[in-house]
Amino acid sequence: MKKGWIYSENEIHRNWFEKLKRGDKKIEGRDWYFLIYEKKMNLIMSILKELRDKKILDAGCGEGVLVEEFRSIGYDIEGLDPNYESDFVRNGDITSTDYPNNHFDVVLLLDVLEHIPYNMQYKALEEIKRILKPDGMFIISFPNVANLSSRIKFALIGELSRTDKDYNHLGERTYKEIKRILESYRFSIQKIYSITPTIPVVWQLITLFPDRMRKIHDLINLIKIPDISLITIFICKNIK
Repeated sequence: MKKGWIYSENEIHRNWFEKLKRGDKKIEGRDWYFLIYEKKMNLIMSILKELRDKKILDAGCGEGVLVEEFRSIGYDIEGLDPNYESDFVRNGDITSTDYPNNHFDVVLLLDVLEHIPYNMQYKALEEIKRILKPDGMFIISFPNVANLSSRIKFALIGELSRTDKDYNHLGERTYKEIKRILESYRFSIQKIYSITPTIPVVWQLITLFPDRMRKIHDLINLIKIPDISLITIFICKNIK
């Protein structure tokens, strides 16, 4: 398997995915992002369960744990990633692929676009539009750099609260920006899901004590306001 600099031998998403499958909810230390990952992946898997007869691409899939899981139960799904290559993950870049036009019924882009420089994000969306069938489904998750906690931090000290280092998230955007860009590319947004409104004090306590704050995290996720939440998932139809 080909590996890139960003991944280690014990790639964390595989560990998290295996933990998710076991139903292991215990969080050691301050690994707070597992709470968000858990909610996101449970939602994505529930959507995929309704798409058994579809041809699916997981773009920027990393090691391909989601691809591997659904291939094992007979799904027509493959992965694409610039840092990996295996029997089910093609080494390649979503900004330029050799897939035929109108090739996939569904394309996933899960927490990927923010890793792509701004000018290349448009290339990625153009390529997805090209390889996705008319009326095909585009599922994209994206961190909202203007979540509530980030806005307050910026107002107080002039600094954003990011979800990762700026050299990893080269193209982080706000919820409203990504919504506007998707619509400009004629991706008709069918449904929007939000994960974790970053309510001041509560959010900081969650990041400090994620295991003890799990029930509180579940409770605040009843608040469905994408504009103030950490992660947004868009379910889109490809209009051609």
